[in-house]
Amino acid sequence: KVARKAVTGSGDRAISDWAKQANVVKTVDKSSFVLGVFLVCMTEYVLLTHPESFGHYYVSIVSVMMMLRLYMYARNKWIYFLLDFCYFANASCFVSVLFLPENESLWRLNYAVSNGTLLAAVLAWRNSLVFHSLDKVTSIAIHVLPGLLTYLERWSNASIMCPKVEEEGGVLVSCSLGFTGALAKPLLFHSLWQFLYILKTEIIDRQRLMDNPSIQTSLRWLTRDSKNVMHQIALASCRALGVLGPDEVFEPEAMKTKIVFWTAQLLFVVFTLLPIPLMFSSYILNTSYILFVLSATVWNGANYYFEVFAARYIQKFEASSPKENARGNVADGSVSEANGIKED
Repeated sequence: KVARKAVTGSGDRAISDWAKQANVVKTVDKSSFVLGVFLVCMTEYVLLTHPESFGHYYVSIVSVMMMLRLYMYARNKWIYFLLDFCYFANASCFVSVLFLPENESLWRLNYAVSNGTLLAAVLAWRNSLVFHSLDKVTSIAIHVLPGLLTYLERWSNASIMCPKVEEEGGVLVSCSLGFTGALAKPLLFHSLWQFLYILKTEIIDRQRLMDNPSIQTSLRWLTRDSKNVMHQIALASCRALGVLGPDEVFEPEAMKTKIVFWTAQLLFVVFTLLPIPLMFSSYILNTSYILFVLSATVWNGANYYFEVFAARYIQKFEASSPKENARGNVADGSVSEANGIKED
């Protein structure tokens, strides 16, 4: 009751009810928007003026975001999303920054995965730069910041990734990334993650997931989201190949469905790694691709604000009765997280 009174002004009023008030929701959203803009500006500042400190900045920012996401996802039964490949890749980048900063092979691996699969996932999942949404800003951070981190390391004057560059006859030998570094090692890295993921979800926690269909996993979400690009491509391919019937749809718990999506994930990784040797050897190409991805997040964010969020926000408050508005309550909970589990 002490905490309730300190926050709400009344010992008998639940904090969760107080947080649903229209004025509270708006204040939280405004504060989140300011914080989101500040984080973008701060990231740009560190990137341009203190690139040597970007690694520790990245670790600090993502660590805080991940702790907040862990709390939110655990509360909403989305905890298994935290087993996705992007988190595994971020963990590898953390190791490079904090424990193995001089390890050339690990930096090259992280470069391939971050500039290949993670940045491509931004486009595939239509990640949106929506400043007032901590969930969406966090999604941008875990997919884009590793790419910026490894981009800075690749093109710095003293890059760990290219320690053997020498001049031969007065001509600077270019630093390149061959098949092993661009494809073989990243695929082994992905295979390790896939093995651990299957071990966790199909063996260790299989019964728990079977008993709790409300618990969300990426596979369950993908198989049910008919608007998702990967879902549509996988469904069309399976029907064309005869794996599924003309009217058959994916069943989340069917082994056939799981094998299809595990295979689709592998093919996605392979496809997104193919341009890596070119980007690793071309500053202009690497820079242009990152700018393109960042532009896509801004465009997606603009679409979200003007085509989705504005309508939802207005409807959210219009749905409240005059009596509810007088009390400041919003009918269905916080608008600040009205954007769903994954990107719109």
